[in-house]
Amino acid sequence: MAAVAVREDGPMAATPRPYGGISAAERQSTRRARLLEACRDLVGREGVAGVTVEAVCGEASLGKRYFYESFATRDELLLAVADAFFVGLRSRMEEAIAGVDPAERPVVVVRTLVGALREDQREARLYVESPAVPVLAARREQAVADYAAFVADVVLPDPPPEQHAIVRRRLASRLLVAGTTDLVTSWLAGDVEGDVDDLVDAIVAVGRGVLSA
Repeated sequence: MAAVAVREDGPMAATPRPYGGISAAERQSTRRARLLEACRDLVGREGVAGVTVEAVCGEASLGKRYFYESFATRDELLLAVADAFFVGLRSRMEEAIAGVDPAERPVVVVRTLVGALREDQREARLYVESPAVPVLAARREQAVADYAAFVADVVLPDPPPEQHAIVRRRLASRLLVAGTTDLVTSWLAGDVEGDVDDLVDAIVAVGRGVLSA
């Protein structure tokens, strides 16, 4: 009988072997990326309601067992797609304002948000339909809070030294980000008139008024 390597707490699990020079972990990572992209494509064509485990697996040309090696549920997949969007958007904003005159940072941040959503209609539709899906609605609310802190502490110039003024700035930033989220969502859905410049100018104008009050 073949010898079995053992540890003190029992038999050792077999280590997956590379296939075609690609490790098991790399293959799983590739399959996960295909599932994420398939989810985005389905959202873009059919909306969030069109995302099912079966549909995603069909779109990615993968069996269900490969879905469940990366995601426990459909909602977990949708959350992963939303996470990637919000994290990537924050990185783009940080890069966009690097070296920019502080007075112009709010304009740059708003244009970055609108530009990211216009570039990828899949992400835009996910953003618009998020409030109808509890897990996505909660993630978007978290993003609103995160971006409000980012605006108050990084985007706006000359942070006030007094604690009371800091609190007021953060409250105003939360109001501005939440309002911007609602307005941009309505604009993407076609419920609000105006072009990109109109949208950006309106948000920046209101923001300056709210934050200077």
